[in-house]
Amino acid sequence: MRILIVDDQQVVLQGVRSLLSSRPEWLVCGEARDGVEAVEKVKTLRPDLVLMDISMPRMDGLQATRIIHREVPESKIVLISHDDPALVARQATEVSASGYVAKSDLSRQLLPTVDRVFPETKKLEANQPDLVPVDRKQKDAEVLRQAQLLDLSFSAVLLRDHEDRITYWNKGAEELYGWTRQEAVGRVSHTLFQTTFPEPLRSIVARFHLDGRWQGELTHTRKNGTSLTVLSRWVLTRDQGTGAEVVMEANIDITQAKEADRASNLLAAIVDSSDDAIISKNLNGVITSWNKAAERVFGHTAEEAVGRNITLIIPADRLAEETTILEQLKRGQRIDHFETVRMRKDGTLLDVSLTISPVKDATGRIIGASKVARDITERKHAEGVLQESEERFRAIVETTPECVKLVAADGTLLQMNPSGLAMLSAGSLDRVVGNSVYDIIAPHDRERFHAFNKRVCGGEKGSLEFDLVGFDGVTRHVETHAAPLHMEDGRVVQLAVTRDITERARVQQQLRKSEEGLRNLADQLEKQVQSRTQELEQRNAEVLQQSEQLRELSNRMLQTQDDERRHIARDLHDSAGQIIAALAMNLASMTQHVIKNPILGKVLDDSQTLIQQLNKEIRTTSYLLHPPLLDENGLPEAIRWYLHGLMERSGLSVDLDIADDFGRLPNEMELAIFRVVQECLTNIHRHSGSKIAMIRLSRTADAVALEIQDQGKGIAPEKLNGIRARSGVGITGMRERVRHFHGTIQIHSNGKGTKISVSLPLPKTDDAQIETTLLEQTSHPAA
Repeated sequence: MRILIVDDQQVVLQGVRSLLSSRPEWLVCGEARDGVEAVEKVKTLRPDLVLMDISMPRMDGLQATRIIHREVPESKIVLISHDDPALVARQATEVSASGYVAKSDLSRQLLPTVDRVFPETKKLEANQPDLVPVDRKQKDAEVLRQAQLLDLSFSAVLLRDHEDRITYWNKGAEELYGWTRQEAVGRVSHTLFQTTFPEPLRSIVARFHLDGRWQGELTHTRKNGTSLTVLSRWVLTRDQGTGAEVVMEANIDITQAKEADRASNLLAAIVDSSDDAIISKNLNGVITSWNKAAERVFGHTAEEAVGRNITLIIPADRLAEETTILEQLKRGQRIDHFETVRMRKDGTLLDVSLTISPVKDATGRIIGASKVARDITERKHAEGVLQESEERFRAIVETTPECVKLVAADGTLLQMNPSGLAMLSAGSLDRVVGNSVYDIIAPHDRERFHAFNKRVCGGEKGSLEFDLVGFDGVTRHVETHAAPLHMEDGRVVQLAVTRDITERARVQQQLRKSEEGLRNLADQLEKQVQSRTQELEQRNAEVLQQSEQLRELSNRMLQTQDDERRHIARDLHDSAGQIIAALAMNLASMTQHVIKNPILGKVLDDSQTLIQQLNKEIRTTSYLLHPPLLDENGLPEAIRWYLHGLMERSGLSVDLDIADDFGRLPNEMELAIFRVVQECLTNIHRHSGSKIAMIRLSRTADAVALEIQDQGKGIAPEKLNGIRARSGVGITGMRERVRHFHGTIQIHSNGKGTKISVSLPLPKTDDAQIETTLLEQTSHPAA
């Protein structure tokens, strides 16, 4: 099969020729460097196959393909291109090419693609042994001729026996590997080459013996120790004389092609991972590549963009830019950071910065352009915002009533706003700009200002008050606030805002005088206040002492009252009770003697009934004055006895909650709690209107808690405030009893009832004190 190679790059021509040389049945009949030369050689050589590059000078491969199909239709054409495979596939279909191969994949896809175009060539190698002459001399001559032909091949060709020992080694093998024929023959090929296989050798050999051929990429080592990658083809044949199996191996160095593939893949990865849109186009403006960032920035997918004109993304009012760009590219000029506007798929516009470089072929001819587009919409927006901010700042500076100025490190005035010129009575900017700032500063403040300016230009912020002398001779006391400002030329200058504070200074002076007078007056008042405070503190101490004395007196009165109640109760029980009991016995004796007088008997019976009622009332009164159960059985039993009598007398229902193991408390504390319960329940019965009351009595290791609650009409807020501020007799008594034990009492009331909460801390007592208390509680006899 005769093949014509068409490409404008010498390295591609050599690489393709080297790949094709691995197939002895294929003959490269010629080469061409552009489309015009290709058409002429096809007409002359009439090749079976044309391997046609697309991007070439004078005439590209697509146009040449159309002409060849029209004038030499029997020649088949396979396109070769660096462009996007999807674009090349579409172009191959449009010009009716028999196939296409990407240059980045030539080492792997060229030979299989040719085999698909000419499948009949696969059979030729299998038939080659039949072409050997029978005659011995002719046979030897033919072997010699074939050996000479193999020595002319660019490929490394060797023969291996069934033990993989080299039996033949051509000139191409010597040039490729560095070993001479004498050094190589007899050696095991895989050991000699230190071969690295893409899969286990056993699998390769099994498939090789099954198919009779094998092809793949191997890594070999040369005699000088360097590595190379080869495309290796093995064909299984037999020796005509012995019938033994012989392996014919042809190896092509594809190291450079692999490196080119890796470089091309790396470049493609870089392009695809770039944040900038990277687009390539030919000189007709047709898009030939479109990376991922371009899809993201412009909205078109690569399938939608490749093959269409670059005007796809150019607004109608900017189409003239493309003409200018193409003219500059044809002249070989690069376009850097050209800021313009482009259009997305949805029709929205975006600001972009374009960098466009011409793309040249091996001969230096410009064949297209590479364009990098960076979306600068946000930057443009930021610049607009910054410009607007600068304009606002300039307007503020021009209209502010304070003096705004720039002062260089050497004291030169660089700029001043109109308010500053008015402050100095300067008629124009020329009178200050370029002059020394020290000319308008009072002599006694120049050294201070010089040091201040040096600090600010050194990078510090600060404030300073000094005297300024205007062109009208008027001295003004001013205050300046300054900060360092970095200029575009690298200098650091003072940016200052200066305010005339002459009037403020005068007022401050007056204020200082006034403050001095006020300070003297304040000192006098302070002394008087201290004297009066001492008097008040002394009076307060006296009042507190009197209050404490009153409280002590109140406690004594309560204690005296309790003692008197106990005494009265005992007297009622012991004296009046005994007298009534004697009277009852006398009446009973009289009853026995008036049996015959019914009227007198009836009077005596009524008298005995009255005496029993009187005895009961006296006993009840005695118990209410001081319940004997309080001393004998403790607080819980005394409260239960009291509630039993109260509920009988009043009809009030009381819910009592006291723990069974509540235990005993000190005598005085039990009495105080009992009096609080007694006073609360009396108030509930008399004033609340509630028929229900609840009592909760509990204790912990540190305190006793008492809660008494009703469901009556409650206490009005104003009356409740009055009770809290000025308690009545009953409330006061309860408070004093609680306060005596350092406890607290709280009263809460609303329209749903009243709740009184009491908390009394338990005294810390040792075992001896507890025993004494218990003895005191058990020493009182029953009343």
